[in-house]
Amino acid sequence: MERLKRRARASRKVGGVSRAAAASKRRYRTQRGRRSAAKGTRYRRRRAGAAPSVPFVPFARPAASAASLAAWRREGMTLGAAWRSEHPSGTPEELKSYVQERWTRMARDGSGKPGTAPGAGWAEIWERGKAFGEGAMEGAGLPSGFVPVPLQGSAAAVLYAEPMSARSLTSVLSVLDLLPLTEIVIVSGNAPESWLTAARSHPKATIAHDPDAVHADVGRALGAKLTGADIVLFVDGEQPAPAEELARFLWECDGRLDVALNDVSPEHRMFNERNAVLRLHEFLNVTLGRADLKMNTMASLPFALSRNALDSLGSALLAVPVKAHAAAVLRGLRIGTAGEVRGPSPFGAEAPPPLLRVAAGDHIEAWREAMTARGSRLHFVDRARNRGAVGGVTADAGIHHNPDE
Repeated sequence: MERLKRRARASRKVGGVSRAAAASKRRYRTQRGRRSAAKGTRYRRRRAGAAPSVPFVPFARPAASAASLAAWRREGMTLGAAWRSEHPSGTPEELKSYVQERWTRMARDGSGKPGTAPGAGWAEIWERGKAFGEGAMEGAGLPSGFVPVPLQGSAAAVLYAEPMSARSLTSVLSVLDLLPLTEIVIVSGNAPESWLTAARSHPKATIAHDPDAVHADVGRALGAKLTGADIVLFVDGEQPAPAEELARFLWECDGRLDVALNDVSPEHRMFNERNAVLRLHEFLNVTLGRADLKMNTMASLPFALSRNALDSLGSALLAVPVKAHAAAVLRGLRIGTAGEVRGPSPFGAEAPPPLLRVAAGDHIEAWREAMTARGSRLHFVDRARNRGAVGGVTADAGIHHNPDE
């Protein structure tokens, strides 16, 4: 009897619906609301730019497995051993050229394994190339390492080296030896004969020496004039960078970008962490309509230029890097970041007044170049007033010192 009474109470109607049915609906709505809220939260986080718990890269391939890398290394050893049997007195540079040509051919004709197939990610390309190149050198009985990169054209490196920094230069050259470079142009000024002898001993080095002191930017511009490579990588002659990062600049400039910049923005996320020179770089990009480049310009090493960019800009313009950067934007070249090479800031926490004045002058030259091409207002539209009402008075008319007042 008591059981029947409980059933009767539970089945009583509440607004035309039984209590059990109402409770079930409440639970369903609560669960659905929680799912919607969670979904909305995830959506808002994505829209706000926050990284998800697991990074999502569309169409990304997994990193090369250990078994795959071992297979590539064995294939490289077979290639190196066969080459050595055919060229018993061949030099390391000759083998590197042969390995680079074979690796590029496999990537282009699709006969290679997934590591060289079109669409492979950079990490995969680098890992497989490194395994293949090291295997080839080992198979030929040569100790030096080498990493081939599938490039359509030739590549060279340009650097300015201080005449008293032979040890730093050796460290930089040891990293560049790992890359598929046909030439390394080293520029220096007022260097002693011992330094020149050491620099000339490198098999790929072209030395440009001035008996007087040379500014680093001017030296790199001179070096760019001396090479006819399809891709030119500009590196710091004092601070070696990881070979993998430098190689990516070459890869990005091989048909994807004309100007591949170093991304320094992760080091200076907060505005108060940027010195005055970095703020000038960022303001220059904003005024040129390329705020997406943040504070990245050709003034930050390393960077790479395609032959199209070099022919369009001319080597002389590289003597003022920010002016060359502005010209590259104005001429519609493909500009983007290729890597993130961290190093000591050339100005420290803040630029000394003399260097800041030089940097400010360089940026003024860049803005003058931009205003000559786009007008005094660049891409900014004047919506504050109707100039036509007073006859279209502008600053160029010389009537008013500041037409915006």
